[in-house]
Amino acid sequence: MMQQTPIRTKLSFAIASATLLGLSACGGGGGSSSSPAPAPVTPTVTTTFSGTAATGAAMAGATVSISCASGSGSATTAANGSYSKDLSDITLPCVLKAVSSDGATTLYSVTTPSTTASTAQVANITPLTQLLVASLAGTDPATFFTNFSTTASSVTAANISTAETAVLTTLSNAGLNVTALTNLLTGALVPATTTSSGNAYDVVLDALKAQLAASGTTLATLTTTVAAASPAASPTVNASNGAASLPASLLLKAADSNCTALRSGDFWVFSPTLGTSGNPVTIANQVTSGSYDAASKTMTNLVGSSSVLSASNTSCRYLAADGVSDVVVSQAGVLMARVLKNGVYRLSFAIPKQTISVAELAGTWNGLGFELNDAGTAYATDIFTATVNSSGALSDINHCNGANSSATCTNETATINFSTHSDGGFNIAGKDGNDTWTDRAFAYRAGNGDLMLVEVAGDGSISTWTQKRTLSLPAVNSVGVGNWSVRTSNTLVAATMAADTGYTVTAVDTATSSVTRRVLVAAGSSDTYEQTVVLNTPRAGYNFRAAATPTSVAGVSQTVRERTSLNLRGMGFSVQSVPSQDAFQISVDQ
Repeated sequence: MMQQTPIRTKLSFAIASATLLGLSACGGGGGSSSSPAPAPVTPTVTTTFSGTAATGAAMAGATVSISCASGSGSATTAANGSYSKDLSDITLPCVLKAVSSDGATTLYSVTTPSTTASTAQVANITPLTQLLVASLAGTDPATFFTNFSTTASSVTAANISTAETAVLTTLSNAGLNVTALTNLLTGALVPATTTSSGNAYDVVLDALKAQLAASGTTLATLTTTVAAASPAASPTVNASNGAASLPASLLLKAADSNCTALRSGDFWVFSPTLGTSGNPVTIANQVTSGSYDAASKTMTNLVGSSSVLSASNTSCRYLAADGVSDVVVSQAGVLMARVLKNGVYRLSFAIPKQTISVAELAGTWNGLGFELNDAGTAYATDIFTATVNSSGALSDINHCNGANSSATCTNETATINFSTHSDGGFNIAGKDGNDTWTDRAFAYRAGNGDLMLVEVAGDGSISTWTQKRTLSLPAVNSVGVGNWSVRTSNTLVAATMAADTGYTVTAVDTATSSVTRRVLVAAGSSDTYEQTVVLNTPRAGYNFRAAATPTSVAGVSQTVRERTSLNLRGMGFSVQSVPSQDAFQISVDQ
């Protein structure tokens, strides 16, 4: 049997154990309270910022300010424009500003879009990174820098990639070779010195500086234009439904002395042509490549194969070398012409060439076209609305068989897709039952970011597209600019170019979305007559003017015909249907 431990021994063990536990709890001392455990130490994270500040030449002695989502600091650049700065416990991303030693130049940049601190961040600061910030932010980089604590969330990998692509496309459209640039923010940048050449990044900076000087455009103006065209920019809404302005790529090209909106460069030229059974036409007859040289004032393939344009006594209006063909230019750089061809006046127009992807066409569009009838004998206007997805497929197509007030509109079931054409622009391939077709289309983006499309068919049919928006009513007493217009008949014979002198808004009815306008009979005249236009009729984005009883003003009868108009936002360019004359008309703002 097991031997029992005496009760006295068990008690001794218990007393000893309690004594040891008590001593441990008191730290071995005689006090009655315990010391708190030390708090854990958070390690300091140091982030090293580095890069190069340069305009082409190194920005030596420049002050670099670094403002992060949390934390900030500053550095001074070395003689070669490089800088390095250690900052502790900051929160990325960060925006940077470099101010030259003489205070004359300020440039901006951003870091990578990390949201946690890392040990190294590279950020060059150049005119190219400033344009990237402008495109990323959709606003002035200085404002973005000042308000960065509230806008830091916009610095994402996707947004930086989109902004960089937009900047590189702009520079490429302007004729700069940017193929060697891999990353505007972190790419290697070695400015030239008196004894050595710069690297590929520096070569592009020098080329940009040279084109800015040659075109008379400042970096500040270019930056503002890039910001305005950004998807992040606030949309422009005003009485003219999108103020016309040049895109950044054209601002880098030489300007004509009579019209800053007419720049040297390449164009797509459209000349709607009606074929006959003995002389059929193709898309090649309807659209061709053209060019303009501001130095020699020579335009190719708009008025004949080549013509020198002579400035008239009005800005942005020209007379071709044949002495009878008229050419005008919108403030977005779109050309319109009334051209004498084989004894008959025809309507032509042109848009500057740009590289635009199918994905950029995504959105809902309005259109107004001039389509050949089934008999192949005459043209008539029509209107349509369609949505394009990022792959180029059309949906929600609604087509009206005319643009007049009695037109019949139907939802189309045709399968239609945009795709890139190897020669530039797009194909539009359609299939409706057994009927298949392929048209061409060409896009142009204005300075405020708005897009227009021109669709061309082989039979001379032509359609103009603009992104759909609801028009805003103008303010009473606001003034509309005059315009030039050319009206073409249903057999594509162009009437004399007319000049409208502008108008003043005298009344606005919000219930009916109608606007009453007082129109000047002639420039310098005090004689006027009134007309009423209804906005967003027959659908959002269009305006409609009903026919009115002719009015005699100063002994001259003023006829107000029914007209449906589609303003191509941002272009200073609009298209109209005039059903009483079976006519299609293009107008260019003066």
